[in-house]
Amino acid sequence: MDQFLTNRRNPILFPETAEDFANNVKALKVELKTLIADNPAGRDFYLETAVGVAIDLRSYLAEWKLVDLVKKEDIEAASDELLAFAEASGAAEAVAEARKEIASIAASATKKMCDMTKAGEANTVWGHDYASGLTHSLRRGARWVTSNPCKIQLFKKDFPEYYQELVAEIKRENAGADASVMAAQMFTKVCAISARALYPIFEATNHEYGFVCLQVDPRDIKNTEAMINQAKFWREAMKKELGVEVPNIVIKLPAVEAAVPAAEALLAENFKLCMTLNFTVTQHLNFAKVLCKGNQSEYLVLMAGQLDDQIAKELESKGVADAKLIARHGSEAVMRKSYKLLKEAGYTNLSIMTAAVRGPWHIQNSMAPVDGAPVLITTVTGKINEFDADPTPIASVMDQPVEEKYLDVLKTSDVFNKAICTPDEGLLTLDNLYDYPPFVAFFNQFTAAYQEIEDDFK
Repeated sequence: MDQFLTNRRNPILFPETAEDFANNVKALKVELKTLIADNPAGRDFYLETAVGVAIDLRSYLAEWKLVDLVKKEDIEAASDELLAFAEASGAAEAVAEARKEIASIAASATKKMCDMTKAGEANTVWGHDYASGLTHSLRRGARWVTSNPCKIQLFKKDFPEYYQELVAEIKRENAGADASVMAAQMFTKVCAISARALYPIFEATNHEYGFVCLQVDPRDIKNTEAMINQAKFWREAMKKELGVEVPNIVIKLPAVEAAVPAAEALLAENFKLCMTLNFTVTQHLNFAKVLCKGNQSEYLVLMAGQLDDQIAKELESKGVADAKLIARHGSEAVMRKSYKLLKEAGYTNLSIMTAAVRGPWHIQNSMAPVDGAPVLITTVTGKINEFDADPTPIASVMDQPVEEKYLDVLKTSDVFNKAICTPDEGLLTLDNLYDYPPFVAFFNQFTAAYQEIEDDFK
């Protein structure tokens, strides 16, 4: 985890003035020298912080605010200064690796996508879909973090000792509380790690980005009041945890019937919302009518990979050759139809958020035209590295029809036909989502993972 680096990075990458920037770089070196003198055994760790900030200065992190205050050559000089300090202090190997990372960032297609979006030449941005390892993504332009019960479970697996420390801390701070309350607080604690790293982006973008998504308890998927209460609980809990009046959170609600009044109530209290467990045009259009009433940007997830997985499974059962390759065009068709219909309806504050990314094809399919709403991608480090290694063109494909040879096969799939239909066509309704294979698969995963978190407090 990068909390130490975050605390040293933010004053340098997000200063108030150019003078503050120069002073903060100097202050970091003084602090690290003092820490090393007081604790020689920690030398490598402290020097890695100097190296880390040097990399950050050559990354997309400099684009949020620093490039508007400080000349590019001065930013690069400060980066070189920190690398020289680290190398002279005995971290030659770490510096060599840092130079490789700087070169990797410069060559990153994902960062290029973000650079082009900033320049008005593209319209797709992305976020980090994990509860740790955020620094790699921030350097390549990531601007938010998503979470869900499965991500908290992965955090537990990656950091078992720290997770148990958080369990003990939550029990102390919530003595006598129900296990469900303490489970919700685990989300608070874990998501706050990312929220602190992202808060300067939240401020630099006037609260547009730099947020963390918190997903309501999936076991309450039919309970409107419980969804509303948990959203309010998290807003207050994150205020306290972060020490801010406006926490940088977005609430993830399931795109189901009971969430309609929940979304209406939360929008009235100025919550930002993201509709998850979302696979279909019907879900997008039904919730667009609600989310368009929000005062901020709101988000409609498309769980592309899970939709394609279930289409492929159905096609394979029918003996279709190359089922997995053909199924990739399922979410492609849904994305293009949803984007077109949302744009035609004038829902300018709504963005589709591609999730469950399986490969570069899902990233390519998320390239949006510059004259419409941005499309968002949420994915993990491995998929970003895959895209960077073999990028597809960074150009919009939203107006291109899906090839008929694929559509002809896809239309033999009940899963696909329900995903692509509109509410008026009536093949899928919010009432019968609970029998829809893509929905069932993820819902069961989320429910089991949330229960495991709660069990840790029993």
